[in-house]
Amino acid sequence: MAEEHIHLFVYGTLLSEAQHPMGQLLERHATLIGPGSIQARLYMIEEEDAQGHNTYPGAVPSPWPEDKVFGVVYRVIDPDPVFDAFNDFEACAPGWPEPYEFLLRPIDVALDSGEKFRAQSYLYTWDTSRATLIPSGRYDRVSPDVR
Repeated sequence: MAEEHIHLFVYGTLLSEAQHPMGQLLERHATLIGPGSIQARLYMIEEEDAQGHNTYPGAVPSPWPEDKVFGVVYRVIDPDPVFDAFNDFEACAPGWPEPYEFLLRPIDVALDSGEKFRAQSYLYTWDTSRATLIPSGRYDRVSPDVR
């Protein structure tokens, strides 16, 4: 049986420069394909939770071609441990209350190389009316030291 490979587009705390443990898990179980973008809007979400003030990005698909969120694409070689951990991290695993804030969904990706294909990405599903739009679509420019 052939190994299953899934392409995953990441744009926030899973970027390698964020040095988040979940990003490090991804790097251990995936191969970097390269930088690219999706047709979406990027928001900075702020909330208070049990651990205190929390700030993180959320991408929402957009109907407008000029809206871009920039990130990188990985080919996930061993999907089960990666997506089990990510689904729990993104609070969309069984046991988390619905509706889920993020969902793993297919989306078209345009690589900087010009190649286009379908990948999976954790996309934000809740209301963004109180979130801050990141017009550049680049999380690393507004939060380069995110941990």
